[in-house]
Amino acid sequence: MRRSRLSFFVFLLILALPVIALNFGGAKITGWLAERTAQFAPAPPPPSAAETAPQDPFQWLNDRPALRQVFIPDELTQDRFVTVTKIVSTADLLDSTEQMPPDALLELYAAARAPAQLAPYCAEIIATIGTSCDVAHTQSRQDRMGNWVLDGRLAYLPAATLGDPSVVENGQVFSAKVPLPYAGDLRPANDAPSRRAILIQAQEVCDQLRARLGNCVLTGLTFELNELWITDLEVLPDDTNPERLDATAEFTVYADQMTFAENSFAEIATTLAGAD
Repeated sequence: MRRSRLSFFVFLLILALPVIALNFGGAKITGWLAERTAQFAPAPPPPSAAETAPQDPFQWLNDRPALRQVFIPDELTQDRFVTVTKIVSTADLLDSTEQMPPDALLELYAAARAPAQLAPYCAEIIATIGTSCDVAHTQSRQDRMGNWVLDGRLAYLPAATLGDPSVVENGQVFSAKVPLPYAGDLRPANDAPSRRAILIQAQEVCDQLRARLGNCVLTGLTFELNELWITDLEVLPDDTNPERLDATAEFTVYADQMTFAENSFAEIATTLAGAD
């Protein structure tokens, strides 16, 4: 009887051995199968260009062309400029080695030489309100004295912080042109110190607008050149510069249209400039 029980136990043990082997070796077998299967599995696709491209922090500007021209901080645009004027003689247009061209070609010479004549004004912009500057447009004409009047529009990158228009709700672009006041009865002379002072004056007004409204861009500054005639010079000291400047600045903000209208923004800018 005891012998039959032992035989039955041995029989059960033999039946259980495969189950025990699977329980203890299953993990190893499963891992081996996974490794063999992975060799034939397809590789994951590479990330798309959209996934790998860095996010453009100015994408919201790209979707708003009118705002982009004003607020993009790292590109020269046609909506941020300084307009300058220079009066030169025909001889000043030529190099020292050049001969006087025929009269029929003088207009072409003036047009061709205008960019080089006006480019030095960029140094004044970079010294005051900008980090970069380039001549965007020029035109030339001859005055009644036979001199050449060269007008130029200089595009620039603002050095000042522009503010963050992206946080504005119900936003609208507001612009205002403001004549900049000057001290005394005589308008500023058309020289480098006066022009630099006017550039700084305009930027200071824009800084005040930005502190009040959250953003501001000096989108335009026009130096209008005027010449004093003999009746004016008779009462002026010797060596007085006859070229005088009137300056008009254009300020642009992006503000809640529910806050104020176009005319009220112009009033704010005029008051801050002290031109009222």
